[in-house]
Amino acid sequence: MQRKFTVPGCGRPNQQGSAPRTPKPECMTYVLDDPAKLRSLDPQDMVGLVVRLGDLLEEGFELGRRLDASGWERPGHVLVLGMGGSGIGGDLLRALLYERAPFAVTVVKDYVPPAWVGPGTRVLACSYSGNTEETLAAYEAARSAGAQCVVVSSGGQLVERAAAHGTPTVRIPGGLPPRAALGLLLGPMLGVADRAGWVEGLGAGVAEAARLLRELASEWGPGRPAAENPAKELARALVGHVPVVYAASRLAEPAALRWKTQLNENSKVYATWNVFPELNHNETVGWALAGQPEALLQVVVLRDPQDPPRVVRRVQVTREISLGAAAGYHEVLARGSHPLARLLSLVLFGDLVSVYLAYLNEVDPTPVAVIDELKRRLADA
Repeated sequence: MQRKFTVPGCGRPNQQGSAPRTPKPECMTYVLDDPAKLRSLDPQDMVGLVVRLGDLLEEGFELGRRLDASGWERPGHVLVLGMGGSGIGGDLLRALLYERAPFAVTVVKDYVPPAWVGPGTRVLACSYSGNTEETLAAYEAARSAGAQCVVVSSGGQLVERAAAHGTPTVRIPGGLPPRAALGLLLGPMLGVADRAGWVEGLGAGVAEAARLLRELASEWGPGRPAAENPAKELARALVGHVPVVYAASRLAEPAALRWKTQLNENSKVYATWNVFPELNHNETVGWALAGQPEALLQVVVLRDPQDPPRVVRRVQVTREISLGAAAGYHEVLARGSHPLARLLSLVLFGDLVSVYLAYLNEVDPTPVAVIDELKRRLADA
């Protein structure tokens, strides 16, 4: 059943099409700034979980640092196993360490790890629930190939198997939607890497990121009025449109993916993403035929103050020659000094936008009924 706004003249379209396509601006402001309305739309308080990212990151980092890292000398290759909300932490780790670590980080979101996995590989198997079938299969295969494994999970079959195999485990608190547990999934991987001495400066990066995220949670959070809140303002612009999220650089790439998946799961909308400069070699051409489809698209470019000058120029030229057909163009600039802080500032902004857009779409951001139904049918097969 479709909910209705209580302010006169506000509302989503009905089957007869008598209401406007999207709520009026004053109606959207009312929804986003009314605590009672938000509680009714978000009974499980997804927005409250989102603004805890900094706290959960610190908690996860300390849990990871408690792990006995003896024998975990600097690896030749790190493999992260994880799906969905449990896998995005691996994407963030890979981007963070790309220019900082003397080893490669590969993220596998599948049942089968690469053929090169063996005794020289360090594996971080991440499943918030511990029951993700792809991660369970990949973990078993990596362990059988002789790789050294660490498990990050709240319980389930993965923790049970790790205990049976003697695999070191970082046990994290459960009870959250996996996508809301990002700090508890990324933090332990950073903690293990810090404890094992793989990369210097991770502790300082986590401390800065956590401090900044708490500040930004206040600046962009639900208590800040829409007129002063850029996350609420962007959510209003996205109503009734398809978000196209572009990362201007490698560091922002996993943040763009996170935006896309959070818009899918929280806002219940279709979204797409890509990254510069690669998109200039293909997707740029797809904007050539300006018309109705493009008029439904809102472009969001995630920027970093340290973007290379050539990439900055690419973004400018691409906007001039290709993106004029879009309904709107927006840039979000990362905050902070340490790369981890800058990366997670983009993540937090996108997470909040996705929840605010859910409110404007009048949907509960927490349930993911389609995923639950898919799992049920696969279990019955």
